[in-house]
Amino acid sequence: MIKLFSSKAILYAILVLSSIFFLTPFIYTLLNSFKTDQEIFQVPQSFFPELFVLDNYRGILEGHFIQYFVNSTIITVVGVIMVAFLSSLAGYAFARLPFRGRDILMIALLLVITLPLAIFLIPIYLMEFKFGILNTKLGLILPNIAAGLPFAIFIMRAGFVSIPKEMEESAEMDGCGIFQTWWRIMLPMAKNGLIIVIIHAFYTIWGEYTFAKTLATDQEAMPLTVGLTLFKGEAWALGILAAVIVLSMLPPILIFIFFQKHIVEGIAAGSVKG
Repeated sequence: MIKLFSSKAILYAILVLSSIFFLTPFIYTLLNSFKTDQEIFQVPQSFFPELFVLDNYRGILEGHFIQYFVNSTIITVVGVIMVAFLSSLAGYAFARLPFRGRDILMIALLLVITLPLAIFLIPIYLMEFKFGILNTKLGLILPNIAAGLPFAIFIMRAGFVSIPKEMEESAEMDGCGIFQTWWRIMLPMAKNGLIIVIIHAFYTIWGEYTFAKTLATDQEAMPLTVGLTLFKGEAWALGILAAVIVLSMLPPILIFIFFQKHIVEGIAAGSVKG
């Protein structure tokens, strides 16, 4: 009994220390967002603000921050929806529908995952220049969908493969077609994989910088990741930068909180199956 208690105490201590280690930078940034630049640069620097001020948040809301935030939101939401929809369809096809060249296409998708995004920049830039979609939201949505689909298809395929074939056979006996079986039977049972795809796509698209820096050079079309760099004047205004970072981190944090239950359920289900 004593040994079990000591083992749990050690485990909890490790978890607490790890939490403090990972949360400290965010808490430090959050506190800095309520400081003046003079207080941030003072030596020795205080961890907590001597006086909480909201000037940094007022400053970014009066600028182009809202435009950058709206651009990122639209690009991310549309991109996540399309990645989830297309990957669930393609994953089901790769898992359940026999067709010529299926294995070769799957290998090709896996190879694409290993390639760096930088090698696609010039071809994508030339295509978007030709079609006139540079510096548009569509010009950023499409590359992000293309970049996110290979991994998402791989995850969804694995989710559909793990579902017993008897479920499909029962649906066929009830008169369901391919799309009805996919929508009503298979997709709900592959929910954990779909949630992983949604979370991964959201984090990837929201924080994407390479495509955004290359394809969005006009200020009105920039997402938050690129627009953030424009808050620098002759010198970094660290208070304003801290406020921008805090606000830009809120959507990923909220997404994690919203899907936290489903993430834990997916991990638990995977451990039971393993």
